[in-house]
Amino acid sequence: MQQQGLELRKVKAVFFDFGDTLVTLSPAKEELFVSAARSLGLEIGLAAVKRAYQTVDFHSKYSSVQVTDRESFYENYNEELCEALGISSYSGKLKPALTAQFKQHRRWELMEDAAEVLRRLNQRGLPLALIANWDSNLSSLTEQLGIRQFFSVIVSSQVAGVEKPDPAIFQRALDGLSLTAKTHQILYVGNEYRADVLGARAAGLTPVLIDRSGVYKHADCLRFSSLLEWSEAME
Repeated sequence: MQQQGLELRKVKAVFFDFGDTLVTLSPAKEELFVSAARSLGLEIGLAAVKRAYQTVDFHSKYSSVQVTDRESFYENYNEELCEALGISSYSGKLKPALTAQFKQHRRWELMEDAAEVLRRLNQRGLPLALIANWDSNLSSLTEQLGIRQFFSVIVSSQVAGVEKPDPAIFQRALDGLSLTAKTHQILYVGNEYRADVLGARAAGLTPVLIDRSGVYKHADCLRFSSLLEWSEAME
């Protein structure tokens, strides 16, 4: 993994992304889709569903700032998933099945190394902030997951009215901690290249990419396979 440029003594704060960086859906959305399809007699491989989600997310990812009708957005989103999988004729039947699966089983849980890494950073005395493209419930969700106490500042895109990769959302956290990117080295830890790496760079932060699936093997930034691996590199 790339580690060039990680100047530990100069790091003044660490900012984090939330979804798929610190927390994950359990079961994963792909697994829920497979289960919904199976209830209709469709056997679709998990790998194919993952590829379909990646394809649709690339150009139709949910935005808490731009989307005003969440239900309509996900109705169109799921139709695009069906198109990507070649099962458009099933989209109408899949809608209630998907709704039932997500309503009954979907929950957010911490990544297995998230709490430990946050504790380590907290013990080092580093100020931490959370910046995420997320609804206004971000702070309350961190409370439920037992990690709210680690963050001095929490910025959700819905509350801020702007989302990554726009540098303005990162500036909210900088202002909240009375820091400036020009005079302080601040890390931003996330899992997406466009929103997290390009967004952090545009704001003057040093991006750290957590690439658990090995999708970004040639990424031009600091890259680690887990939060724990990155944390150990900071020791």
